[in-house]
Amino acid sequence: MSRRYVVIGAGAVGALLAAQFELAGIPAVLVARGPHLTAIRAGGLRVRRPHATQTVRLDAAGGPAEVRLSTRDVLVLATKAQDVEGALAQWAWQPLADSDGLAADLPILTVQNGLVAEELALRRFARVYGVTIGIAASYLTPGEVVSPSYPLIGVAWLGRYPDRADPDQEEYVRDLTQAGYGVHSVRDISAWKARKLLGNVRNGLDLLDGTPEEKARAAELLAAEATAAYAAAGIVPAGGADALRGGRFRLTVEPVPGHTPGRASTWQSVARGVSSEVDHLNGEIVRLGRRYGVPTPLNERLQRLLGAQAVAGDPPGTHRVADLLGVNAGV
Repeated sequence: MSRRYVVIGAGAVGALLAAQFELAGIPAVLVARGPHLTAIRAGGLRVRRPHATQTVRLDAAGGPAEVRLSTRDVLVLATKAQDVEGALAQWAWQPLADSDGLAADLPILTVQNGLVAEELALRRFARVYGVTIGIAASYLTPGEVVSPSYPLIGVAWLGRYPDRADPDQEEYVRDLTQAGYGVHSVRDISAWKARKLLGNVRNGLDLLDGTPEEKARAAELLAAEATAAYAAAGIVPAGGADALRGGRFRLTVEPVPGHTPGRASTWQSVARGVSSEVDHLNGEIVRLGRRYGVPTPLNERLQRLLGAQAVAGDPPGTHRVADLLGVNAGV
């Protein structure tokens, strides 16, 4: 009996993953909403690549009521971090059509940035597999994603949570590999999630106005605060400074006609008019700092600036990197 992947969340990561599964002949259903769902149902998902555009017909659903779950399914939680708790609550207690079990009995793969998704999933799901994924894809237009990397679509690290060896994860590694991803099977996924967050704390800088030099300096300081908070909390991130550049895989990024590259997921979320992950990225560092008595003023300032900006409905560029760097005298 072949596995089917139920991909919950149709942003750049989720939509592209479902499309790659479909192209690889692996059963999948994509759970989307709003105009994005309407467009995918009407004309398929357009995947714009460097040298071609593909239209991928997908089995798409608007929620759990439209998906007949069974024991052969694997859930892939591809929402943003701020939507994890709501999605878990919505899906966990759905019935399975071929047994007296519930969705909570199924394995679930969590692909969020940050450190909290796996622990939240563990409250309801016994088989949790964390995934750290690196792609250059973007989603700004309903029914379309841009994927500037091909034939290797992205690079991922996958492992059982809590951290331990689990032979079942190799099945998911094989499927993701078949779908075009370079996948590392790891026993310490928490450490890889922590490593990814060291880079993600700079995502919000895309929403500030400033020079490349200012942003590079701010990114360095944000990561330094995160490293200090990790040390106080006893969190040891995986690998060296270049650990998330792909390991043994090399991800190339090529121009896609009509596409502006370099926009991280936080910028994409704000551009689409939805909430960003800042509270679960920089806010996670702030939480650790407060818990363990480590100052994290830049992460806190960035969180506050972008939180207030979102409430006010102000556009990207409202604040400057200089506003952020000015919180520490002499920076």
